[in-house]
Formats: sequence, C-alpha cells, structure tokens
Amino acid sequence: MKEYDAVIIGAGPAGHTCAVRIAELGGKVAIVERDFIGGICTNWGCTPSKAMIESAKVAHEVENSAHYGIRVSEMQIDFPMIAERRQKVVLNTRHSITDLLNHHNVDIYQGEAVINTPDVVRVRYGNFNNDTYQMEYSGEEAFLHTRNIVLATGSKPLIPPFIDENDPTIVSSHNLITIEELPETLTIVGGGVIGLEFATIFSNLGSKVTIVELLPRVLAMMDPDISAEITKIMESNGVNILTNHRVTTLKDGVLKAVNQDSGDEVEIRSQMNLIAIGRTAVLQEELYQQLGLSYTRRGIDVDDTLETSVKGVWAVGDATGKSILAHCGIQQGIICAENIMRNGSQPRLMDYNVVPAIVYSIPEIFSIGQVPEDLSDVIVVKVPFAVNLRANIEEHPEGFIKLWLRNNKLIATQAIGYMVSEIQQELTNMIALKTDVDQVARIIHAHPTYNEVVRSALEYAEGKAVDFYL
Repeated sequence: MKEYDAVIIGAGPAGHTCAVRIAELGGKVAIVERDFIGGICTNWGCTPSKAMIESAKVAHEVENSAHYGIRVSEMQIDFPMIAERRQKVVLNTRHSITDLLNHHNVDIYQGEAVINTPDVVRVRYGNFNNDTYQMEYSGEEAFLHTRNIVLATGSKPLIPPFIDENDPTIVSSHNLITIEELPETLTIVGGGVIGLEFATIFSNLGSKVTIVELLPRVLAMMDPDISAEITKIMESNGVNILTNHRVTTLKDGVLKAVNQDSGDEVEIRSQMNLIAIGRTAVLQEELYQQLGLSYTRRGIDVDDTLETSVKGVWAVGDATGKSILAHCGIQQGIICAENIMRNGSQPRLMDYNVVPAIVYSIPEIFSIGQVPEDLSDVIVVKVPFAVNLRANIEEHPEGFIKLWLRNNKLIATQAIGYMVSEIQQELTNMIALKTDVDQVARIIHAHPTYNEVVRSALEYAEGKAVDFYL
C-alpha cells in the first residue's frame, strides 16, 4: 500500500492546483481522475468554450472589417475546422497540465476512487466512457494510504426534471461544446453567463439563436444597466431574447413557453436546444453519510480552511458549492494545500468577498464586489467607453464602466466593453486591498489603452476628470 500526504480525487483546476502546491511544499501526493486530466474546465468548459468564442470574435471582426477599410467579398464559416482547432486547444491544455503534474512527481491514477476510510483510498483502474457516462473497469485495483483526502469532484449541468435527456435535440453545455456541425437554429434555456456565452458563439458563427429566460432580464445577478446593454447589443446581432418566459415543455425540438406577464404561449422549433440554467455539485451522498461528512444540496460543507466536518478530509472547487468559477477553485486548491502542509503554523483562510466574475460575450462583461442595497452614502459613477481614445481608434466604443464608492474607496464595479476582462484586475485589487481612489488615480496610466478608462472613471468620481465630460 503506497503512502501519501494527500490523495486528491479529481484533476480539475482546484484538484490539480492543490496537488502541485502540496508537492511544492514537499508533500507526497496522488491524484485520481476517472475522466480526462484537467476536469470540466479543460475538457468541457472554459477551454473549449473560449476557443470557440475566439473563432466567434474573429468572425465578428471580419463581418465588420469594412469599418477599417478592409473589404472581404465573402466570409465562410468552416465549422469542422473550428471544432478541430477547439480540440487541439483542449489537448494541448490537457497535456500541459499532465506535464506539470509529472514535473512535480505527482502520481496520477486513471480510474475511480473509492474511499474505504478517511485514510485509505481504493482506486479501481479504468476509463470513463463519455458516450454512455459509465466507467469501464480493467479489473485491477490499487490501495493508497494517506494522511489527507481532498474531494475535488466538480459539478454537472443542472437539468430540470421535465426534460428528457435522451431527446437528441436537447443538449447541455457539456454536449454542445463537442459538436462537429453548426446548428442552423439554437434555442438556449437560460440567460445567465453560460447561456450568453453560447449565444455569443453561435450567433456570430451563423446560427439563428433564441434565448428564453425565466426572470425579467438576462444576467439578473448584475446591474440592470448591464442587462439592458447586452440585450440591446445581442438583439442588434440577431439574437431573439425572450425574458420573463417560463418553459412548459420541450420535446422533439419544440419548446413551449408562457409569457408570465400576459399568459401568452410561444412555440419555438429548433435544431438544438441548450439547457443552460446553471450547474450543481456532483454529490456522493452514500459516501458522505458513510464518512459522517456534512453536506447540503449545494455541496460539501467546508470551513474557511477548506476542511470538511471529518478531520483529514478536505474539499475544493465546485464540489463545495461556494462557486463554479475556476479561479475561485484554484485559490481554494492553493489554500487547502498550504493548510494540509502547514505543520502547526497559522492556517490560511479562504476569502470569498472579492471574486471577479467575467462573461465572455461580445463585448465582455465583468462584475466585482457586492453592490450595496442602501446607496445613501454611496457615490455611483458611470463612464462610457466612448470617451476612451483606444476604444474609438479601434471602433469599440460600446459599453461602459460603473463604479460604486464609499468613503473614497471602491466597493463594487461592473463593466461591459471590448476585452474588459483584461482591465478588471486593477479594480479587483483596489476592492480587496481597500485602496483609496486617489492613490490609484494619481498613478500614470499608459495612453492610449483601454485600461486608461479606469483612471478616467476614478478621476471623474473625484470631480476632476480632465479628458472628457458628460
């Protein structure tokens, strides 16, 4: 029986990051994965979807190339080539993660982990069949003795009970990311982050896309101005958005929904229907009950060190139900590893107060911090990208940045605009570090850059904007 400081179950971002950090700190670590190394993010989520979004962005730019004096007589979408490139990106990422684990001497076990006791993990060697969603076992087993177990078992798409998952016209994000042919028509149930990103991909590649959202607006968790702006932009790109509609049936490619205001029923026939109403933690209730491990329907209960109710058993990533964002899982993995290897020093605690959220639509969207309900002592600033020179030079003036400030400190910010994911970190740091606005506004920001809008907005909040007026 092999001896380990930690056995990690699941090789997604949280799991493999945790493994690497434990190894860096001198620990002997094993990772067990029943599917592909890299988990959902690498193989079915972030990586393939962003690879396809990149193709959609290029298509969008070519479609609008005449603005730059470049005339393209005929644009053709070669979807099989897009799919081939998507798979190449996935494979490269998967190989990079595997190489990283091997570099740090992490033992990789391909198969299903069975926890016999909190200090023994049995590995049933085999491969997961993604067509049948069943394990195909080789009959061989290994027993791993460990001081710690880390559960990084991830999440799965949330599918409502009235949906027949065997209907060939119905897909989850997991399935849609692997298709080889572009659907002529696509209906997306859900106007959240996942729904909008897939609407971005397929509408820009030529599919006729409809979004059906239960709530009164898309991206309902964000500021109403953001929802209104992305709705306007997507509708101008041909996306049909039906908000405040409740889906009643979906079968054989026909979706029926009721307008919750008028009671009118709509019927939409599509080649494919994507269910994008969220994700839920993969629960192993029988195991949790056997171990005496505390959990809810959202996920495994953990404290701020990432330890569960059972000493020596930890959980990170989507499995905790805290967040389905990969960067949150990565941070959990690092903190969990450092607490496992701390040897009596003070534990490091996970802080969820400042977690940036990004929507990779066209244009992109970010949200950082908590917008307060009581705005009586809050300054709210909204600056359009139309005042930014770089945005005007490159003809991306749509969108805006919005700030919420209290006592000369940034407490929340949201933005929609071209590549705003690349300008959010400065603002994230300001909120996390509670930095005074004037400290950042005084720093020279390169000109012309998109990030310069941060200085412009901060100076505007102080009443001394020098490069624009509203």
